[in-house]
Amino acid sequence: MRISKNSKNKFLFFLIIILYVIFNGGNNNLLIQINFICISTLFLFSLKDKNYKSHLKYFYKKNKLFIFFYFLFLIFILFQIFPLPIESLRVFSRFKYEYLSLLEHDIKFISISLSPSETFFQFLHYLSLIIMVFLIKMIFYKNLHTNRIYFFLSFFGAFTSLFAIILYLFGNPDLFFIEKVHNYKGSASGFFINRTVFSLFLLFCFMSSLEIQKNSISYNSKSKNDNFFLRIYVRLFIIFITIGI
Repeated sequence: MRISKNSKNKFLFFLIIILYVIFNGGNNNLLIQINFICISTLFLFSLKDKNYKSHLKYFYKKNKLFIFFYFLFLIFILFQIFPLPIESLRVFSRFKYEYLSLLEHDIKFISISLSPSETFFQFLHYLSLIIMVFLIKMIFYKNLHTNRIYFFLSFFGAFTSLFAIILYLFGNPDLFFIEKVHNYKGSASGFFINRTVFSLFLLFCFMSSLEIQKNSISYNSKSKNDNFFLRIYVRLFIIFITIGI
């Protein structure tokens, strides 16, 4: 059985999403770099396909304003890393300027960010997110493809919710790659160290589940039977996702 190129790209994308959620829940800087490398590699590889490239151009034309503001946001993050004359901090970072004025120093240039390395990793993180959106629009260009990613998010959201609930019942212990914040020990956050980020992720999964329910209407009897069982599965996923939220 021959697997199409598009199916391979979908599989790789789903695999990256799984690794992204599981291993980046702890917001580890090393894992942020690995995630960026994986998603960028798949994106550059997909750009070689003319069909994918045309879908990306179409998405760009329809969403120029959104993309412009998002890249403006990325530029703003990078701007905080670059060294600036210390006097300019009076305008861009008054708190840091007043803090440095209390210290004895001979600094002429300094960045706005209190931790430039951490800011850089956050830049990579947000850049990975927009690349992920581009990949979705390139690879999942049909309604059938879109329903597949909706189902994947619904299933994976239910899985992460169930995992978070089990961890919570066992006292919410630290994992070998995720150290739980002390304040969140009494709440279920699963692979995430932050319960707010976890709930936002589950909210996207919940919305994907609702989209499947809305799009599961069909006109032939066979697909109606398939969609009947699909709706049952998705409703079970919604229950676990809702509990997780």
